[in-house]
Amino acid sequence: MSDAIERLRGDRPAVLRGTGLEWPVYAALQETRLRALPDRPVEAESLDRRPVTVRFTEVLDELRAERPRGLYLRHQLVSQFEPHLWNLVPRDVRRLNWLLALPADVRPDWVWLLIGGPATNSPLHVDTMASAAWNLLCSGRKKWIFHSPERAEEWQLLPPGCCVAGTYGEDSIELVQEPGDIVVTPSGWAHEVHNVTGTVSLTANFINDANLEFAKRYFEVLGDTANHEVLKAVGTTFERLGNGTASVSVGDGGR
Repeated sequence: MSDAIERLRGDRPAVLRGTGLEWPVYAALQETRLRALPDRPVEAESLDRRPVTVRFTEVLDELRAERPRGLYLRHQLVSQFEPHLWNLVPRDVRRLNWLLALPADVRPDWVWLLIGGPATNSPLHVDTMASAAWNLLCSGRKKWIFHSPERAEEWQLLPPGCCVAGTYGEDSIELVQEPGDIVVTPSGWAHEVHNVTGTVSLTANFINDANLEFAKRYFEVLGDTANHEVLKAVGTTFERLGNGTASVSVGDGGR
């Protein structure tokens, strides 16, 4: 697991082949297990990105439909759906996010369940608060297209001055993700994601010592003093405790 944790903290987009196959949450998010959950209304996206309220089973039906409607459950917080799923992620992975140490009323809720039919997609974007992310694919196939933070600044997806010019190598990277693979999105990398087939995945964002300076620079450029000070305080606390001790002190965040 220690090698996987270091790769999840990497500064380049990467696909970790088969890394999530043994995670308990991988088994819990198989279609048969999902269909055993109580049905409920959920808010999905239509093919033209309008929010639509549908039954959860309607979203699952998209995975195998001969003529899918284009529904994509893209913004479903795990904490509001099935909170126990978060506890099925390995503890060391959960603890990647130092912000889980914050009080519950200010702690960002950064774990999502995503389910979509073939040809649905996430448009080009940079992740929230300049955080990094991991995405575990539990079924189907996804295609990822990444663009460096320098390109993200050019396209005004990041404010100018966030990235360090000349440090990112290739401008663009394409990856194909298969079941059990985990895709790593480092801070500042713009990306779009295409569901080649129907897919089920779990994703979580994080900030820790691997990307803290990037996130602080992001808020400094924005002039967001409050969030900059929060990140500065979190970093100081973990530095004082030492990374190993600090990681043990971080709770599961109530998710």
